[in-house]
Amino acid sequence: MLHKYPNVVPIPDSKNKDRIIENLQASSITLSNEEFKKLEKALAQHQVFGHRGHNESENSDFSKKWKNK
Repeated sequence: MLHKYPNVVPIPDSKNKDRIIENLQASSITLSNEEFKKLEKALAQHQVFGHRGHNESENSDFSKKWKNK
């Protein structure tokens, strides 16, 4: 995620302490451009469901209230 969007910080959800620590350690991983392209290609083959960020947020009443500020 940080490779693609350096100004976005993913916040993984977990109630398990070990899982939280494991998720935090992912920030130390650096992908090469080739590795990133392979992941992007594999992910593009799957349909994604659910909320995916700004596109949905921009259409919400909450976001509209902040646009002119």
